[in-house]
Amino acid sequence: MKTIKYVLSLLALVAVFACNEKPTKNEVMAKLEPIEMDSVVKPRKSYIKEAQFQKSIDEEIQRNIQLANDELITDAAEVITATKDAVKAIADSSYTDAKSHIEKAIGKAEAVIALKPDLAYAPLDFNVRINDLVSDVPTVKRIAEEAEEALEDGKVQQAREMLKGLSSEIAIAAYKLPIGTYPSALKSALVLAKEKKYPEATVLLNFALNTIVIEQKSVPLPLVRAERMLLEVDDLVQKDDFEPEEVRTLLYNAAYEIKFAEALGYGKKDNDFKELADAIKEIEKQMDDKSNTDEKGLIKKLRDKLGKFKERIS
Repeated sequence: MKTIKYVLSLLALVAVFACNEKPTKNEVMAKLEPIEMDSVVKPRKSYIKEAQFQKSIDEEIQRNIQLANDELITDAAEVITATKDAVKAIADSSYTDAKSHIEKAIGKAEAVIALKPDLAYAPLDFNVRINDLVSDVPTVKRIAEEAEEALEDGKVQQAREMLKGLSSEIAIAAYKLPIGTYPSALKSALVLAKEKKYPEATVLLNFALNTIVIEQKSVPLPLVRAERMLLEVDDLVQKDDFEPEEVRTLLYNAAYEIKFAEALGYGKKDNDFKELADAIKEIEKQMDDKSNTDEKGLIKKLRDKLGKFKERIS
């Protein structure tokens, strides 16, 4: 599927500057010309500093973690700790301590439920890993093709090794306690312990520990960067004295990041990227209408599409 992006016409800019006049916002936006995404190459200039990108990455992580308050996290963690202590106490034949630990776990779990009656999963912890691939689209495509050839030749492990580094993403693993069902398992284990059925109690406690849920999410870094660039474009076009070349640089960089995400296989070419392509086509259609001067609306619409697209494929 071919995706269209927009850059400013250099010829148009030369003509404007030749007249020694700074182009207005509407004049610049009217000079946008469509280009084929396949012709976009890795830009030499990014305009946005790495520190600004890092801020966007940090904000993305915070949005996706969505942990509850520290007190709730601490209580949930203590439930797990007390459960593990009970298992250890049984193994050490410290049965009185085991019962005490189970009762503590039950009390902490019920405290969490009392604070959040509708909570199905209590947050425990999270792990964030960032893999920022430094490469370009042609290299990614070449490696993917070579890996495909290796698979066709039955060289599965070789293909696996080749593809291992082809990711550019924020990988987030959130650990959650099924607080709705966990206390009942603890209470059953407590009954077994009081009946001196310690092996059965241990089995039940270990089973409860194994019910911890791990939710994983991968957010493509190229799309996070493209969002940041489009936000900058949105800010720039609000000013009457913005620099057209800055807008051109940002748009071109955003186009490349989207293309890079596609090359890495984030989303399906024929489906997931279609929404983004349709949004860009809508911009093209409105740019042809010289009476339309709602640049802010156009950019915002594209930003919204990109944001929803990123969320859907993450």
